[in-house]
Amino acid sequence: MQQDFWTLGAMARCQAESGEVDEAESWFLAARRVFRGVSPFPLAVLEFQCGQMWLAQGGLVSARVWLESATRRLPSYVPAHGHLAEADAAEGRVAVAIERLRRLALASDDPDYATRLARLLGRCEASTEARFWRTHAAARYEELMARHPEAYADHAAEFWLTVGGDPQRALRLARWNLALRATPRAQALVNRAMCRVGQHRK
Repeated sequence: MQQDFWTLGAMARCQAESGEVDEAESWFLAARRVFRGVSPFPLAVLEFQCGQMWLAQGGLVSARVWLESATRRLPSYVPAHGHLAEADAAEGRVAVAIERLRRLALASDDPDYATRLARLLGRCEASTEARFWRTHAAARYEELMARHPEAYADHAAEFWLTVGGDPQRALRLARWNLALRATPRAQALVNRAMCRVGQHRK
């Protein structure tokens, strides 16, 4: 039975990667139904993956249902809370998103949460706190790139492309990331960086 869970979950992820979100959700639901384990981790991860899929497709209501289920199973599931903050912001609940990201940025050593927080605070004209979190994220990315450059090239490029404010550096990192992993997402990051560099030169 547990083998069925892992097989169905793999099918769900395959459909999600192909953009077949309705079909993928049916596989996610099937996997959840057959699970008979006692640990909350496999189900929380499964629900997170389905929520992530819906969020990428702009299905905010469905994304929230799955992500909130994941956090109920595993209250300390940081990535799920991070995506809930993304859903909050997309729904216009900016203050809620900021508070959620502030808690994550304080608790996690992942600079992605500080980056997202700085971006939202900048939009709200909270410039002093935005600068604080931008500086915090920049220092952490410098540290991570010195230790694990291949693992963080794409995230660092995203940082410098947005709140980091250095599109040239972002483009260098994005091109390196594309050489490491030739995926559509990596190519899209290069394209965005090239566009920003072009705008910056005007």
